[in-house]
Amino acid sequence: MAWLRKPNLKQGYPLSGSLVSRYVVSLCLLITALSTQASEQSARWLSNTFRVDPSISSLTLLIEREPNSAPVVLIRPDGAKYYQQDHPDHISWVNTPDRDVITLWQPEPGPWQATGKITPKRGITLVSEFELALGPLADRLYQQEVLKLDAELRHGDTRLDANYYLQDLTLQAQLMSLRKDPDAQFAPAPVVVGEFKDDGVGLDAIPNDGKLTAEVILDILPGEYLFQTQISNQVLARTQEQQVMIYPMPLKLSFSKPDAEGKWYMTMTADHELITNTIIISGELVTPSKQRIPITGTGTHIKLPDAVESGNYYWQGRAFATNQNSREVQMNLVEQVIRVSPPVMASEEPEAIKPSNALNYIIAVVILLLILLLIGFILRKRAVKKRMNGDKK
Repeated sequence: MAWLRKPNLKQGYPLSGSLVSRYVVSLCLLITALSTQASEQSARWLSNTFRVDPSISSLTLLIEREPNSAPVVLIRPDGAKYYQQDHPDHISWVNTPDRDVITLWQPEPGPWQATGKITPKRGITLVSEFELALGPLADRLYQQEVLKLDAELRHGDTRLDANYYLQDLTLQAQLMSLRKDPDAQFAPAPVVVGEFKDDGVGLDAIPNDGKLTAEVILDILPGEYLFQTQISNQVLARTQEQQVMIYPMPLKLSFSKPDAEGKWYMTMTADHELITNTIIISGELVTPSKQRIPITGTGTHIKLPDAVESGNYYWQGRAFATNQNSREVQMNLVEQVIRVSPPVMASEEPEAIKPSNALNYIIAVVILLLILLLIGFILRKRAVKKRMNGDKK
């Protein structure tokens, strides 16, 4: 097993010494190579050779090369060669100008070798078992609840050094409904509630550190779901699933109608699940003239800036509260449009008839009646006289 001997860097050939010394050195190297408990195994041995234990079902090689060098050639124990552009389907191979990330499923046990311009500093690192570490979710989740997810790719107790090895890590969260619909021809498609990168944007503190912190909003109908989370970089992918129950949003929001002076309020109606005096509201009100006004308040009754303009007001924000189980809950308050109509101008009331004017009206009416009676009397008298003249003839 000469290939396991550690090279003498000063002389350029294997170490000399007693058989016992070489046996001890080889045994130490074998223990390092065969251990399935170690998080990483570095292969800086002669000819970049490493051994795969029969118990390993999958193995990832993280190979660091000289800048802008060609991908390595992987040699199996039986001498067969694998290339980046020519390898079986059970091998995943991604390369950059200075590294190769190769994943082997059910690799052949025995000594493997990688050839190429491999850097002596990092050489080859072997990682045999990955798992997605994700914080547990609460048993009782709410519609429009905002979740903070902390996810990382781990091997044992070690978080993978994504900044050095695993570039372009992404975290995807989705919900799959578990409601059975006997009339449905197809299973419902999962609803993606978030997709994030290890890029230091948003809640993610440090780019490419292998730890992703993401914000997920449960913008979905209440019901029973399978919450699926996957972290991957197109080579390494691990998934975690958890069955959850999403309950209706325990907070309702309403706006009062502005009064004559423009005074109005925002009112929250909380279910019994929330402790009322712990509710905090934070958001933004956009006026019809596009002025953005930050709104914060505590409790269920919050005064708003006077509605001095008529038109559409837009509100969007977040609510923070503690539920009866002492769990801190953050909820997304979806955008609402409030129409404020212009104030109605009071119509002028007809002038009340004064008492002095009333007498004048009465006198005028009496005079008019007297005139009409007089005209009627004259016309009647003429008609009688005319009839009498006719009878004489």
